Amino acid sequence: MTAPQEVEPTATTNLPPIPQPPAAPSISVNPLASHSHTASNDLQYDGTEQGQDGDEVDSAYAGSIIQSETSTLDSSILKYREENGRTYHAYGSTEHWGPNDEQAQDQQDLSHHFWTLVLGGNLYSAPIKAPQDVLDVGTGTGIWAIDVADMIPEAVVKGIDLSPIQPAWIPPNLKFEIDDYNKDWVDTNRYDLIHSREILGTVPDWVAFYKKAFNALRPGGWMDSTEPTIYLQSIHTPLEKDHPFVMWPTLFNEIGQKTGITFDVAPNMKKWMEQAGFVNVEENILRVAVGKWPKDRKQKELGVWNQLRLDTGLRDFTERRMRNVLNWENDEILVLVAKCRSAVSNSKEGLYLDLYHVYGQKPQEKA
Repeated sequence: MTAPQEVEPTATTNLPPIPQPPAAPSISVNPLASHSHTASNDLQYDGTEQGQDGDEVDSAYAGSIIQSETSTLDSSILKYREENGRTYHAYGSTEHWGPNDEQAQDQQDLSHHFWTLVLGGNLYSAPIKAPQDVLDVGTGTGIWAIDVADMIPEAVVKGIDLSPIQPAWIPPNLKFEIDDYNKDWVDTNRYDLIHSREILGTVPDWVAFYKKAFNALRPGGWMDSTEPTIYLQSIHTPLEKDHPFVMWPTLFNEIGQKTGITFDVAPNMKKWMEQAGFVNVEENILRVAVGKWPKDRKQKELGVWNQLRLDTGLRDFTERRMRNVLNWENDEILVLVAKCRSAVSNSKEGLYLDLYHVYGQKPQEKA
């Protein structure tokens, strides 16, 4: 990471052949256990649940975003790129898929609530109780960093992102910087905890990324990464080849091959961390429903939030890459997104996906 800038308060496309998704991992443990090593299979379909016919999910979520005052930042950073009515970051070495406008910020904050529920109220999985120096990579709206700074007031917390969209009012032990995690990092032997979440499709070389994080950690420090799989599956039967959630990841695998930036990140994080030199690497896979179909009350709650997270985020995740890499027309993109959203909103489909939480430690110095 170089030259950080601190944020002061302020026609129908022919689809490629579609392979079946990979087989789901073996199942054995409680899906909500903080340190389960495989996904859980005790998701049970509740056929008696009312409203299983694709009705709209009630949304009690009311996120609030305080716009940052960024008048002191370099004008090139503030001059966002506009594409099809959405805005995207202008700074950085890699074109990211995610927009940074208010709609996208609301979705990020909603998603943060979901991820916190998944971890039972915890903010990370790594076994460190009170880190003193924390870095949040790809902080977005900064909501994770804000929560950590509030939770550990004695810690120094920093969040970095390509867009200055963080709020003006933040805890005194927190700062945000405009920085690019795909460039060289300046910090060495500094942090106790480095956190990343949902940065799939933005890192050209994950082993190199983890090596940078390794060097930035103090001996004994932890890297904590969270990513979802891009494959959705059904509890009933394998999805048909023409199902939108078989088409969707197939297209993103094609995008990854063309750009050299993979979206199929989650199952590989453990291997990549170990290749970067981390030890004590643990991979926890949590299986979560999409919709309110599970019998289990907690899983039903997670399913509704996951449903809402996907419904509001599918377009953000999809359109830029399909337009700029696959050369799809806007109408074609909107049709695919609409089909995906329809499947997400229909709890009768019994959809679910796996979430990967992986953490690893930089070895302690030898005495």
